Amino acid sequence: MKKALIIGCGYLGQRIARRLQAADFEVRGTTRSESRAAELEDAGIPAAVMELGSAAAHPLLNEKWDAAIYAAAPGKDGDADLVFRRAPAACHGKLCAAGLERFVYVSSTGVYPQTGGELLDEESPAEPAEGIGALIREAERELLGEARGSGAVVVRLGGLYGPGRSPIEWLQRPDFRERLRGGAEAWMNWIHVDDAAAAVSSVAAGGRGGEIYLAVDGCPVKRKDFYRRAAELAGVEPPELDAGSEDLGKRLSNRKLIEELEVSLLYPDYRRGLAAVSEAS
Repeated sequence: MKKALIIGCGYLGQRIARRLQAADFEVRGTTRSESRAAELEDAGIPAAVMELGSAAAHPLLNEKWDAAIYAAAPGKDGDADLVFRRAPAACHGKLCAAGLERFVYVSSTGVYPQTGGELLDEESPAEPAEGIGALIREAERELLGEARGSGAVVVRLGGLYGPGRSPIEWLQRPDFRERLRGGAEAWMNWIHVDDAAAAVSSVAAGGRGGEIYLAVDGCPVKRKDFYRRAAELAGVEPPELDAGSEDLGKRLSNRKLIEELEVSLLYPDYRRGLAAVSEAS
C-alpha cells in the first residue's frame, strides 16, 4: 500500500485525504492542535500534531512516503513567511532525505500579478512584487529548482469555495460586504473545494516532477456576475463594486490539468458550483 502525508490537513486537506484513501493510499494528516487531530481521527484520518516552526524535527518526516502534500495555511494570526515560504522547503528537504517520491506544494493563482484580463497558463510570467503572492512564488522557485531529482510539483489553486466557505455565506455578513473590493469587470478564477481535492490528489498520484498545474474550473467569471449569482442564492442584495476600476483581473486555463492528468471536474463552472453549495446548505 502506498503512503501519503498531508501537511496541513484542514478544509481542503481532509478532502484530499479521503480521495487518497479511496485510491488505496495509507494516509496520515498533520495539524497544529490536539483538538483538531482528534477531529481528524474521528473522521477516519490518522493524524499527528506538527508545529511548522520545528517540522523538520518531527519523526513523521523521517519516514519514507510515496507522496507528501503541503497544504498548510497560516490562519488569521499566523506567520505567513514561515507557512508559505520557509516551512515547505524544510519539510521537502527532510522528506527527500528519507526517500520521498513526490512532494506537492499547494500554491495559489495569486502568484500572477496581471490585471489586464489576459489569458494565462502555467508558462505565463508569475512575478508578484510583494505580499503573500511573492512568498509563495519564492517557495515555488526553491522547490522546483531542485525538482529534477526530488519530484516536487506545484498546484496553483484558484479561489477556493465550498460548503461552509462560500460567498453565499460571506455576503450575509456586513463586515465582508464592507471589505469587498475590486473592479466589477475584473475576471476571477474559482474552483470548488471538491474539485480542488480531486486535482491535488491526481497530481499526488501522477503529476510529473518539476511541473506546475493550474487548478481552476476553466470558466473565468467577471466579479459582478459571480457575486450577483451568489447574492441571488443567499437572498440578499448584490454588493456594490467599483464599476470604474482599471483592474480587469486575468483569465486562467486548466487545459494542462484536464488533458494531462484527465481530471474530471464535478463543477466546471461557477453556476453549478454555487448551486451545489446552496443545495448542501
